[in-house]
Amino acid sequence: MKPGPMQASEPLPIGQRYYSRAIGNALRILELLQMSDKPIALAEIARRLSLPKSSVFRTLCTLEIAGYIRRLEDDRFSIEPNAVSPLNRMVKRVVDAAESTLKSLGHEFRETISLAIPFDNRIEVVSVIDSPHRVRMGNMVGDILPPHASSLGKCLTALLPESHRSRLLRAFGMVSFTPHTITEEAPLCKEFDLVRARGYATDIEESVLGGCCVSAPVIASHGQVAAAVSISMPKMRFARRKRMVAALMSGTRAIASSLAESTRH
Repeated sequence: MKPGPMQASEPLPIGQRYYSRAIGNALRILELLQMSDKPIALAEIARRLSLPKSSVFRTLCTLEIAGYIRRLEDDRFSIEPNAVSPLNRMVKRVVDAAESTLKSLGHEFRETISLAIPFDNRIEVVSVIDSPHRVRMGNMVGDILPPHASSLGKCLTALLPESHRSRLLRAFGMVSFTPHTITEEAPLCKEFDLVRARGYATDIEESVLGGCCVSAPVIASHGQVAAAVSISMPKMRFARRKRMVAALMSGTRAIASSLAESTRH
């Protein structure tokens, strides 16, 4: 089940107004080829991504000329093994920009600090600093997060364009992890509205019983959400919430600034 569409009278967020559909589709194609264990034909790419064949063909030709993909003899396509994927470069740039902030948050709160990025069909953890406590909440790099239950998932999903939001929810499914998981459309829409209004997201035993988490987004210079950072802990240590939110928001602003600086160079 997916959230309802944005009302026509509601102005588009800056990130949506300046979103490049052509670049977005190119990244989706690269991600699909990167995740596949075998080359894929044009028709299959178009079918999987629900895109017109003509549009996919032009994008594939551009990516081939640029050296990011290769065309095989049977007109199937694969990632060029000697090329560095723009997706990998993007992830590395975000991880590098966030490194000092994640360490600082880990030092102050001594809880698990995680960084996640939204991809076309998933939200993935890309960096983690583990809590030194024996009893702790954990994440692992490569973990795929529920867009409707985890604080990182809700933080990112709420700020993405509606089409991307719906795609993430369809891909993961409205799975119930605990009695507190939101699995209905209307309450989830309200939760996303709350995330957008206050600028951060929480997970109070929604993905794991006994676990709590708070997250804040990294908003890139073009107005789109690029990543999110979370602090996770057992419920018995879920205190200092105001301080955590303030530290996260300050930290994610610093990450956004560092990311913008790295993009300029």
